[in-house]
Amino acid sequence: MNEGEFTPREIEAFAAVMSHGTTTKAADALNITQPAVSKMLVNLTNKAGFPLFRNHRQRLIPTPEAHMLYAEVQRMFETVRGISTAAKEIRELRSGRLNITALPAFGLTLLPSIVASFTREYPDVAVTIDIRSSSTIVQRASRNQLDIGVAAEVNDETSSVVRRTLTATPPVCIMPKGHPLSRLSVIQADDLDGLDFVSLGSGDPMRRQLDALCEERGIKRSLKVEAALSNTCVNLVANGVGVSVIDRLSAWMARDLPIEIRDFHPQLDINLSVYRPWGTIASSVAETFIEHLVQATRDVMNTVDREIKSLSER
Repeated sequence: MNEGEFTPREIEAFAAVMSHGTTTKAADALNITQPAVSKMLVNLTNKAGFPLFRNHRQRLIPTPEAHMLYAEVQRMFETVRGISTAAKEIRELRSGRLNITALPAFGLTLLPSIVASFTREYPDVAVTIDIRSSSTIVQRASRNQLDIGVAAEVNDETSSVVRRTLTATPPVCIMPKGHPLSRLSVIQADDLDGLDFVSLGSGDPMRRQLDALCEERGIKRSLKVEAALSNTCVNLVANGVGVSVIDRLSAWMARDLPIEIRDFHPQLDINLSVYRPWGTIASSVAETFIEHLVQATRDVMNTVDREIKSLSER
């Protein structure tokens, strides 16, 4: 240590003497001996290079220089208290920020209500929501550009992300009210043959799986309209453009529109996962939100699965 550097304990002793007026009272406040306080004051004075106190009737009278130094010490203590307060607020989730990115089928349907219930419990947490494709979400997670991502599982394994399975979302078939398909309890892939069809965009994982299935089975659909988002497909179907196969969550959220919803077989392998950057420790607010997200999503999806199954049994 350089000769002029003060130790934290010396600064603490100096502040106690400035506050209490005597080394005896300062020693009591610090729970140390009076000689120890006096020794630290001598060391501090030698390092400072100017007098800090003068004795007057058994009291230590601070010099003007001591008052100047004490002002700096008080600012330092205030900074330390601020750090402690921040740590306490973070620990208690009273502050913090979350950057959440989700694919449209989740971010435009269930995520808003999940965020709303979370912020009611933790009102001082600031949340940013962004809607992107699954591939973009995984890329952003790998580059540490988000805290939490919700995306459909992608085939390429990215080593720079941490993935946690959220829920399975096997697609459903939707059709306009009164469509002949609505007489069926479950829609088989072969039932789509020859029908006007509203398709998701060519880059969508569900679209790719369905196209491969139809090609394998020789199913010919009349691809009337292509739309990037599930909710656009829903509105097109509601307006009588054709039938579609989309994620069950988007379909169920739009159940009040003039559409019918049926389970689709064979089930396509579509699963949602939570993605985080690899090699980073999730903040306590992120960990708490993820647990809330997983529980709330699974509760809702259990209800959705049960209700869609009941449609097939009517």
